[in-house]
This record gives sequence, C-alpha cells and structure tokens, in this order.
Amino acid sequence: MTAHPILPIATALFGLSGLAALIYQTCWQRMLVLFAGGDVQAVTLIVAAFMLGMGCGHAAGGWLADRRSQAGCLALFALLELGIAAWAMLSPWLYHDLLCQRLAGLAEAPVTGSIVVILLLLPPTWLMGMSLPLLARAISGSLQMAPTAISQLYGMNTLGAALGAILCTWCLMPRFGIEGAVRHAAALNALCALGVLPLLPLARGMPEPKATQSAEMAHDAWNRLWAMRRFRLCLGLHAASGFLAIGLELLWFRVLGVMLKSTAFTFGTLLGIYLGGLALGSLVGARLVKKGWQPLKVFLWLQAAVGLYAGLGLGLLLALVHLPALQSFTAYLDLYEPLDVNTSLALLLDPSLPRSSVPDPWLLPLLHGLLPAVLIVPATFLIGMAFPFLQKAAQTDLGQLGLRTGSLQVANIVGNVAGALLVGFLLLDLAGSALTLKLMVLLSTGLGLIALLGTARLRFNASFWLSASLAVLLLIPDADTFWARIHGSQPDQFLHVEDRTGVAGMKQVRPSPDLPGESVVFVNGIGQSWLPYGGIHSILGALPALLHPKPERIAIIGLGSGDTAYCAAPRHMTEEVACIEIIGGQLTALRRHQAQHPNPSSGALLADKRINHHQGDGRRFLATTRQQFDIIEADALRPNSAGSGILYSEEFFQLVKKRLRPGGYAVTWVPSARVRHTFLKVFPHVLDFGVLAIGSQEPIEVSEQDLRRRLTHMEVRHHFRLAGVDVQRLLTPFTQVNFKSRLIGPDHDRTTLGEVNTDLFPRDEFHLPALWGTESAPQAKTSEEATVAGN
Repeated sequence: MTAHPILPIATALFGLSGLAALIYQTCWQRMLVLFAGGDVQAVTLIVAAFMLGMGCGHAAGGWLADRRSQAGCLALFALLELGIAAWAMLSPWLYHDLLCQRLAGLAEAPVTGSIVVILLLLPPTWLMGMSLPLLARAISGSLQMAPTAISQLYGMNTLGAALGAILCTWCLMPRFGIEGAVRHAAALNALCALGVLPLLPLARGMPEPKATQSAEMAHDAWNRLWAMRRFRLCLGLHAASGFLAIGLELLWFRVLGVMLKSTAFTFGTLLGIYLGGLALGSLVGARLVKKGWQPLKVFLWLQAAVGLYAGLGLGLLLALVHLPALQSFTAYLDLYEPLDVNTSLALLLDPSLPRSSVPDPWLLPLLHGLLPAVLIVPATFLIGMAFPFLQKAAQTDLGQLGLRTGSLQVANIVGNVAGALLVGFLLLDLAGSALTLKLMVLLSTGLGLIALLGTARLRFNASFWLSASLAVLLLIPDADTFWARIHGSQPDQFLHVEDRTGVAGMKQVRPSPDLPGESVVFVNGIGQSWLPYGGIHSILGALPALLHPKPERIAIIGLGSGDTAYCAAPRHMTEEVACIEIIGGQLTALRRHQAQHPNPSSGALLADKRINHHQGDGRRFLATTRQQFDIIEADALRPNSAGSGILYSEEFFQLVKKRLRPGGYAVTWVPSARVRHTFLKVFPHVLDFGVLAIGSQEPIEVSEQDLRRRLTHMEVRHHFRLAGVDVQRLLTPFTQVNFKSRLIGPDHDRTTLGEVNTDLFPRDEFHLPALWGTESAPQAKTSEEATVAGN
C-alpha cells in the first residue's frame, strides 16, 4: 500500500489552512464579543455558531466530494481557500465597523442578536468545513490507505491550528493587532490556493480509484447491514468523544485560567497546547492504525484512558501542591497580582536586568508551558490517537468516503456543542468543576467498559477499570478543598462561589503594607480588591461623585468588593448606581462572606437600596441600554488582563460619551500612557489627576474648594462612616491640587499624542516589547501602588 503522491503537499497546505482558521476564530470572536457581549452566554453562542458552520460545511463537503473527481476536489479546495480569504479581508469592516459600531442595537433583543451572529459566521465557517471531506477524497487512492490519509490531513490541520493559536497570541496580535492578524491569515489562505495549482496536473494524470468496498461489505447483504449499523455506532461514539473532549477542555481552561491568573496571553497558549496534543496523537495514530488491531476497541480504550488521566493529573497536582518542592508555585497561587508576562520575558532574555520584587521569571515557562503540557497533552494525545482508529472502523466504502468523513465530523461537532451547553451552562452551575470532573471520569470509564463486552475474563477486566476509576475519583477533592488549594489557601480560610460565568472567592488574610485588607476578593484567581474599603477603588468612586454638581444616575462596570460602587453614592441626590458585573457569583460571594464574617464595608454596600446589581457584560450593557448617566466608569482593571482592551479602547470611550447626560462625567483609571492618550483623544474636556482622569463633552467647572466643601456635608460623612472609610484622609491630597492646572481643554494640541488603544489594536493588553522591541509604555501600577500614588 503506497501513499498517494500528492499527500505530503496536500497535508502541508491543509496545515496552513488550519493555521489561518485558528487566527480567524481568535480574531472574529474578539470582534463579535463587542456586539454580543463577553459573558459566557455570548461566547458560547459565538463558538456554537462557528461549529454550526463547520458542521454544515462538513456535511455539504462530504456530499460533494463523492460526486467529483480527485482533480475536481482539489480545484474546489483551492476555490474554498480563496473564498475564505476574500471573506476575511472583508471581516474587520463587516464585524467591527458595521455590526459593532453601527448596528449594535440589534443585540438588544437576544434572539435577533443570536441570529445575526450565526448568519455572519455561517459563510466562512461553511467553506472551512467543506475542506476536509474534499481533500480526503482527493488523496485517498484506496480504501486501505483512507484512514491513514484522512488522519494525516486532520493531524496536520490541527497542528496548524495549534501553531495559529500560539502565533496569533504571541506575535500577530502584539505586532499587528486584530486587523493585521486577519490579513496575515488571508494571505495564508491565498498561498494554499496557489499551492494547489501544481497538484492539479498530477491529480488529472492519475487513474480514478474504483468505488470498492471492504471484504465484509462485499460478502453478503447481512454484512452490509452490519457495516451500516457499525457506521452509525461510529457516529455515536464520535459524538461521545466530542462531548468528552469539550467537557474536559472547559474544565482544564477554567482550572488553569485560575491557577495562571489569566492574562491576554493565557487562553491562546492553553488552546495551542490543547490542539497540539490532538495533532500529535492523530499523526502517531495514523501510523499505528495500519496494525491489525480491532479499531473500535482501541478507540474505546483510548477514550477510557483520557478521562482517567485527566482526573489523575488534576487530583495528584492538588494533592501535592503544598509540598516544599512546589513552594514557589503555591506562593504564586496565593498572590494577589498575576505574573507580568512582559517583565518575566525581559528577565529571562536578559538576567542582568534588576529584578526588584517581581516573582521568579521562570514561573512564566512553568505556568504557561510545563504545567498545562503535563495536565493536558497526554489526554489530548490519546483523543487524537483515537481518531484514525474510528476512521478505520467507519470507512468501508470508497464510494462514500467523502460522505462518511463529513458525517463523522458532524457527529463530533454535535458532541462538542452538547458538551459546551451541558457542561458550560448546566453542570458548572449545578455541580461545579470538581464534581463535573468526576462525571467526566465516569463517562470515560463507561466507554472503556463498552470495549470489554464480549471479551474473555469480562468480570476481571471490568473490575480493574472500575477500581482504577474509583481510585481517581477518591483523589479528586471536594469543591471547597479543590478551589482553596487552587488559590494557595485552606478551606477554612477561603470561600468560593462557582457558576458558569467563573469563580469568585473571598480569602481571609493578614493585613500588610502591600495588602491592607482583612479579606481579599479574588475573581478567577486574580485579586481584585479587599475589605474593608479605603484604597484606589474608594477614590475612583468617591472623587467624581463629589465633584459632579448633581450625580443622580451613575453606572459602574465591575463589582469586586463593591468599593467603587458604594463610594460613588455618598450624596443624597443620587437615585441609582447601576453596577454591572460579568461574574455572576461575585455578589453571592460577598453576601455569604458578610454572613460568615460581618464587615461594615460590605454590610453598607448590601444595605444600600440605591445600588442595583446587573449581571452581564458592561460594554454590552452600555451599547444596548437607552438610559443616560451622570457618571460612567469602569472599575480599575489591569491593562494586560484578558479582554481589558475593550474597556480602554477609543471606541469604548466614544460609547461612554454617547451614554452621558449633558455635563456628565466619564471616569477612568489611568494605568498607562496609552490609556491617557486614548481618553484625551475622545473627550474635549479632561480633568487629569494622574492616577485617574475625568472627561466630559462640556467644560468641567469645579474646583478644589467645591471638593473641600462637599466633604464636610453631613450625608457624605455619614455615608462613608457606615462603611468604615476615612474619606477625608483619602481625598485630602486632591483637595490640595490646583484644579485649573489639571484641566485640559479642546484647545490642547492632541496631534502630539502617542499611539492609542483601539478595539482592533488593543496595544496595552498585548503589550510585549520584551519580545518584539515595540515602543515601550509605562508599566501598569498595581492597585496598591495606585493607592499610594493617589495618597
């Protein structure tokens, strides 16, 4: 059995196509969350729409492939690549400029918004999905070589996708932004189309393979009927495999996202590692499938091993996390601040640089390389290795090769979508990650038990699998211990609330100069604020509220400990503070913590009926609401946090400006020079305090005397006294500032401003000068450093 002569080139081209596809998925999702929102429902909708298009493409491509010659399939593949490239070149205008900027109101009705997202993702993803069945038909010269050829195609395409995730995250986004990344991907699709041209004469010159059947199919009608039933079984098993794969992916990404204290570079890195394991497994399996093993049993045994390893890996890590050998890792889990990727890279590349107080830079490759590789790659390698064996079991008729290839992929996508919905929406809400992981282990074990049916020594083998499964289940701790250890704490010192939107936690700590609170708020592993109130978050809330002449309606994006939202409401004329928080469990965590550890700050927040809490994406709230506000601000957010760019971009500040009442204030923390430049570009009138800035469309007519006077008002003093906040101490430095010297008007020369943050180029979020030598921007202050600066 010899390989098809065009197989090596075709697989390489398909690898480039996969690389481009992952870049598109990353960039298109980033643009579409601006329209649909960044909460879990919107992200799941976008991913499901992407998968729906791919599934439709697989089905259509499979039907078409069996009706075309090998050369015809290659030519169609080239046309598909050109069509994807053309759509990609149009996509920044279509998804961002038109949809997000001009048609944002369509997202106000969830059904309408969902339909729009699906319709706009369907054309390019449909074209992507058609590729695999067409290429499989083009390079499969015989039924015997089909499983190997298809698996090599799948493996190279997935390997390209893995490289695309890494390349987009660490190179294209930092250097060229979203639009630039999309254009580079479009060039790769065009290159794929050109690469097909030399293959067409070779394909035309080769005899078309005959539509042969396997020996068992050709024997008699009974065997043909059994083969069809086996194919349906393969469809069901591939759907179950897809369910297991996406369920474990959600769990791994949640747990590792919390452990790593996710930055802009975390998700793409984890995705690349996940896909890399799948790719390597498929390529290795493509060689092993030639052996005479029973394909369905091998597939099921591999699926059983996947869940057992996933549970064993996480269970062992959490059991050993407090060992002295892992002290630096445990210390990082306990930290308030995430690792600064750029600083760590700079120290790794040049150890002579002063280290100051930053964590060990070797934590970067440990956390973003070794740890996820150990937890994820062996399991995804097994998933990928199972793919060729399922192909061998399913491909029994060369005349239906394209159809069966496409149908198997559709089944896998159905399982993916079912897993995303059931695990992401239901199980994480009702059961949490620890119990859901145990359910994934049981599902995997069940697949292994199916493989044992009809074998000798059934009882003994089943006992072995069940015993192994039970041992893994016992190793996985209960939910309280699970999340406490992941946060470097103990169950009696850590309270958590987990739902589909994320993990909110409250940790009891000893106050220190670096962290003055008694209880620290953690959201997805990252410290956000603390109790009692009295730092930068208090200043962000109180200062603009005391400067505005009549702050009746206020919008605050981000809850944290509630510090900013509460401190924004000290005046009696304030009727409502709308606080929008994307993590649904954060408010519940505050309430539970208040019940167990009463604190005047959180007690005052929860008792203030003017503060209305909204769960969802803050930017989408502003884009779809018809309300206008006197003050709008996003609570302090690190500029290199994942997704932070959408709250520091020029377009976001323009949206805020549209939602302000006449004379209204937009408020932002100023963690970098780019944020300041972006803010100044949008607002003609700015009061710049350095640590924060207040912008307006009208002149800001307020003085330090107004601030001093309002600080003496009885209702103001009473409001802050209830929460235990010494507002006089916090704001005294601002009362001594000459406001006139801090006012920037429309006559200020804005042509000298440096580069700014935009939706399509979030420079601060992907700031990586240590790697690419781009223009340096001031490093973001931590919340504690900002407090010192403000005081």
